[in-house]
Amino acid sequence: MSIPLSVLVGMGGVLAFQETILIFLVPAMVLSLVFGALTSLKDLKTRRVPDAYTLPWTAGLVAALVLTAVILPEGGALLGQTALLAGAHTGFYLLLLLCKATSMGDVKLSVPLGLLVASFGTGPLLWAVALAAATGLIHGLVLKKRGHKSYPAAPHMVVAALLVTTALVLTELSLAFA
Repeated sequence: MSIPLSVLVGMGGVLAFQETILIFLVPAMVLSLVFGALTSLKDLKTRRVPDAYTLPWTAGLVAALVLTAVILPEGGALLGQTALLAGAHTGFYLLLLLCKATSMGDVKLSVPLGLLVASFGTGPLLWAVALAAATGLIHGLVLKKRGHKSYPAAPHMVVAALLVTTALVLTELSLAFA
């Protein structure tokens, strides 16, 4: 127990002195892992995405993002880019809702996931959406063949966003510790 704890404390100390996007991403990833898992499990069981998970998750990400914008020299640009792209991400899911291709739960979920991935730019956001759509399509076809009328999209959205973000965080970490 003491070795993982000392590694975490050591990494936290190094990150505290880094003036990189990692100041936002470390707490954002922890929040997203916890609330993403809770949301995915709930959606798998009930086909619902509860506000009790998405609202505190979104609030935590906004707080981490605003704090990062205050700390980093280029924080204002990061905040603007993230807000714009996260808004576009949510707008895309709203469009899908209007076309009856998704549910309101997925729109609610698109807000924190958009905030998480949008800090890296348009490319990673598009990759996360494409990965979620591809895996969701495959899972949906399997469930339809088994007689189900709906499928849970939250696990696909969460896992896709976390995979894309994790790859980018590992890249940032390798640069920070190089």
